[in-house]
Amino acid sequence: MTGFGGESGPLIESNLVIWQVSIRLDERLDIGGANPGGDMSEAERSKFIWLTGLLMIVFVVLAFGLASWAQPFRLHRYVKPLVVVHILASLGWLVLFFSQSGLVHRGEIEKHRQRLTLATALVVVSFFSSIVITYQWGNASRFVAKSRDAMAFAILFAAAIAVAKRGDFEAHKRLMLIAGLNLIHPAHVRVPNIFDLPPAMSLPLTLTSWIVIPLAYDWVTQRKIHKVTLLGMGFTIVSFIIVVAVVFSPLMPMIETSLYGEGGNFGPSG
Repeated sequence: MTGFGGESGPLIESNLVIWQVSIRLDERLDIGGANPGGDMSEAERSKFIWLTGLLMIVFVVLAFGLASWAQPFRLHRYVKPLVVVHILASLGWLVLFFSQSGLVHRGEIEKHRQRLTLATALVVVSFFSSIVITYQWGNASRFVAKSRDAMAFAILFAAAIAVAKRGDFEAHKRLMLIAGLNLIHPAHVRVPNIFDLPPAMSLPLTLTSWIVIPLAYDWVTQRKIHKVTLLGMGFTIVSFIIVVAVVFSPLMPMIETSLYGEGGNFGPSG
C-alpha cells in the first residue's frame, strides 16, 4: 500500500523513523530537564569526580613538593607536629574523596555511606588545625585569608551531607566537588612560589579551578548547569572577594589589634 499519491507511504515511514530517533536523542541529552542525570547511570557520572579527585591529589603533592624544592626554607614549617596533623587530615580527605567516588562508580553505595564518620572527622581535624596554625603565624591578613579556605571547605562539606540525607545525590556530588576545590586553594598559591613569582599570580589558576571544573562536570553529565553548581560557585567566589576586600581594607589594623594586640602584623604576605 502506497497511500495517497503513491509515494507518501515510504515518506511517512521515513518521517516516523526520524521522529523516533529525535525522541531518543532528546531523552539522551535530557532536553527539557526531565531527568537530571540524562541517560547516564550514577556510576558513569562518578567517573568525572573520580578522575578529578585523582588530579587534585597529584596537584597538591606536586605544588607543595616543588614549592619546597624551589624555596627550601618552607620545609621547616611542614615538619611541625600540628602541621603534620593538618597535612594528614587534609590529604586524607582528598584520598577518601577519590576513594568514595570510586565506590559509587563500582556501585558500592553502602560502603560509601559507612565512611561518613571518617570523612567528618577528617574535616573537623583539618579545619581546626588550619585555624590554629594560621593564627600562630602572627599575621592577621594571612589568618583571615586562610580561614576563608577552611571555613568554605567545612561549610560546603556540611551542606553536601545535608542534601544527601534528603536524597538529593546530584547536589551532594556537586557540593563535595566544590568543597574539595576550596580545600586545595592553598596549593594554588604554592605554584607561583615555584617560579619565584608573587602569590597573586595564582589568581587565574584559582578562578579557573573554581569555575571551569564544576561547569565541566555539569556539561559532561547533563549538558546544562545545575542550580547547586551556581550556588556553590557563587558562595566560593563571593566569599573570596569579600576576604580580599577585607584584607586590603582599613579594617585590617583593627582586626590585627583584636587578634594579636599592638605587636601583630596585618600586612599582606605570601
